[in-house]
Amino acid sequence: MPTLREIKRRITSVRSTQQITSAMKMVSAAKLNRAQTAVRAAQPYAEKLRQMVSSLHGTVGGEDHPLFMEREGGPSRVILFTSDRGLCGNFNNNLSRTVFAILTAEERLSSPELTIFGRTGNDFFKRREVTIHQAFVHLPPKETPSAVTTVIEEATEEFARGELGGLYIAFNYFYNPIRQEPRFQQLLPIPAPEGDEVVDQREILFEPNRYEIMDSLLPAYLRNQGLTAHLNTVAGEHGARMVSMDAATKNAGEMIESLTLQYNRARQAAITKELIEIVSGAQAV
Repeated sequence: MPTLREIKRRITSVRSTQQITSAMKMVSAAKLNRAQTAVRAAQPYAEKLRQMVSSLHGTVGGEDHPLFMEREGGPSRVILFTSDRGLCGNFNNNLSRTVFAILTAEERLSSPELTIFGRTGNDFFKRREVTIHQAFVHLPPKETPSAVTTVIEEATEEFARGELGGLYIAFNYFYNPIRQEPRFQQLLPIPAPEGDEVVDQREILFEPNRYEIMDSLLPAYLRNQGLTAHLNTVAGEHGARMVSMDAATKNAGEMIESLTLQYNRARQAAITKELIEIVSGAQAV
């Protein structure tokens, strides 16, 4: 049975941990507010841009553009967005396991290779038989968007030259602080509209011409998809960490209550034992 000193030391340790988790929860809540605002602001533009690209694909025979054409041969590249830090529940593990299952099961992904943003994703895949093309670990927050843009642009050029068979992104889509859903999305070749998707059937006039417009619009769409995935990852990380730290703080409080009760019982037992010894000694005299 632990001594009073050991129980008291453990209570102090758990209380210190509770203070840390509570502070981390408040920090994540503050960061989540800014990240959530950024995601909500970016979504309308991203959705409208996606609709424009779908309309181009469906109405002007976009299959003759290099970024719409299917490629045979060449590796498939997956850009994976995870966080650099842990302590956010299964936020990173769920996504990494989903991507690993897709890479090992999907036949359409020939010779897949990964470009990874975040330490946790890099740590997960470097222990598995998956080719890591690039890994960006502990990038400063202000430098990450430019790195994402550069990666997307380089992959787009490689695909246009026929050096890549396909380009995909994997990230956690942010719904709210308690719900982030892993997504695996094809970027290149730009997919045709889905069967249930409504495409604008109006006649489109291009000025100066459709090829120049697509040469400008399609790369912008691809960059936007990468940056939106990054924003979703940042917001999802802070939301998951806030929820995890809140649960850890509550668990620490429950543990402190249990240890305090155990301490009081042990203290009462020790006092009772001393009283019995005193009374027994007095009777013996």
